[in-house]
Amino acid sequence: MPKIPCTIRAIVGRRPFPFVTFFLRTTHISRFVDALVDTGSPYTVLSTNEVMSTRMPITKMRLGEIVSLAGFHFFNYPIKNVEMSFRTETDELFKVKLESIGSLIPTKLNKKTLDEVKNIPSIIGNDFLESQKLALYFNPSKRIAYLEY
Repeated sequence: MPKIPCTIRAIVGRRPFPFVTFFLRTTHISRFVDALVDTGSPYTVLSTNEVMSTRMPITKMRLGEIVSLAGFHFFNYPIKNVEMSFRTETDELFKVKLESIGSLIPTKLNKKTLDEVKNIPSIIGNDFLESQKLALYFNPSKRIAYLEY
């Protein structure tokens, strides 16, 4: 079965976590994104930093379901018409088109909150893994991780 390689990075007390890189294309965004693969998350979302780096007007994105993450509250603002492209281990493209992807917009938009949430990564959650029929293989002791379809 084809595999999408993940990298292993240490976060949260230096514990290893799987990250995957993909190319994201929307009406306003065209860039590579590094996202934590989090099977404990129900949502796939772009981080606050990712959205802010696009220069999208986050003050106007304060809509959507409110979700909690790392002790903070965010609007899960939907960004419409999304295309995600992943490279497989054999350098083929695995392309996905989605109606929308969430973005984490803090409910409190002030400098203190923006500083505190800057290390929260973009996330590939269970919604994406399930809809794309992807499985995560993660062996932290051997530092191996990949998505398999």
